Amino acid sequence: MNVRFPAWLIGLIVIALLIVLPTLYFLPSVEKPQEPAAGLPVRAVHVDHADIVKGDFKNGQEVTRACLVCHENAAAELMRTTHWTWESKPFNVPWREGAVTIGKINQINNFCIGTQGNENKCMSCHAGYGWEAGRAAQQANPENVDCLACHADPGTYGKGLFGNPADGVDLLAAARSVRATTRENCGKCHFDGGGGNGVKHGDLDESLYFPDQSLDVHMGGKHNLQCTDCHVTRAHQILGRIIADNYSIDSAEQVSCTQCHVGKIHKDERIGTHLAAVACQTCHIPAIAREEPTKVTWDWSKAADAGRA
Repeated sequence: MNVRFPAWLIGLIVIALLIVLPTLYFLPSVEKPQEPAAGLPVRAVHVDHADIVKGDFKNGQEVTRACLVCHENAAAELMRTTHWTWESKPFNVPWREGAVTIGKINQINNFCIGTQGNENKCMSCHAGYGWEAGRAAQQANPENVDCLACHADPGTYGKGLFGNPADGVDLLAAARSVRATTRENCGKCHFDGGGGNGVKHGDLDESLYFPDQSLDVHMGGKHNLQCTDCHVTRAHQILGRIIADNYSIDSAEQVSCTQCHVGKIHKDERIGTHLAAVACQTCHIPAIAREEPTKVTWDWSKAADAGRA
């Protein structure tokens, strides 16, 4: 049986198609947010050194000498970083003739300043050996690079006075434990900066060694990100450096949320319009020192008051 449609119905369908199809075609596409994990670097598989490293190491320099047999360029690379030099690239500032460098190596730290130096303790957070009381830093010797500070299991290795291995450390066990850096390696210095847990940075403290997801959505829970997942490292240069006093901010050396969070991040597009002027952390990190206390004031005018330590 043949079914005949009225001419008006056919015409209506044709008109509808002529209107609807072009409209659908030219509608702006909805940009789907990309899975943030896709922006993370692939973690290289680290070779187990338990059966590779051999020797009776008497000091840290002997360990470094053994490392350099295979990792020939490692010390030279590290010695070009601010982790080693504690000094910036040269910058021009208005009140000085010629370029100057800034950093821990040549500035007074007025955050935790004292009338006496404390080099023997401060040097314990330098990635090197060869510091001694009353002597200039021995920065030119590649065997003074401390590979273990960043790569050994912190359960087997620790730094003591002047950055040398702590008393009682089994250097062979430490050398055999080396691996890719973890939060524990970075945290040994960065969580305890300024002389104690959480003192120097209210957003970095020992609660981040093993946080739950409610404390840190990236490092806690299922994600378990390490510092170097975001602070990507190339030839021992670690991204995320910033120069003090805003002399210069090199965008090529910075770390940003948009390395992983790309595309349409917010469902409400009005939120996205703020990103040109408002940093992500303004809204997403509204509080610091949530688990451990931090120092927010330091009133030196009260230092000599009775009853103060």
